[in-house]
Amino acid sequence: MRKAAIILIQILLIVIFLRSDFAQHFFGGVAVVVVDWYESVVEVPERRKIMALRDRFMRNNMALQSHQVDYVIEVTEKAESINEFYRLYCIKDDKNPYMFGANLKKFCADIASSDLLFEAPR
Repeated sequence: MRKAAIILIQILLIVIFLRSDFAQHFFGGVAVVVVDWYESVVEVPERRKIMALRDRFMRNNMALQSHQVDYVIEVTEKAESINEFYRLYCIKDDKNPYMFGANLKKFCADIASSDLLFEAPR
């Protein structure tokens, strides 16, 4: 009976400690670090694909002006923005003030040949 009471008191103290602001702050910081580490590990393959796409397009296209280069860098920051660009300007054929003509066709072809599209090109 005495052991059960001691174990119950220890469990109660652990629960009280874990609910304290100090424990929430301490373990919350650890959780943030672990989540950041996990996200960086998960995003490494995607970042490599994005950098390969950007590199392939930029190296084979010397006709880009500086504002177009900045725009390509902005579009290729995340896979989501690449997919949105592809959907708007390559599939829906919307007007793009920065990329048009042969540059747009080449960029769309490079995106289509990459593994970055969420859904298959139509």
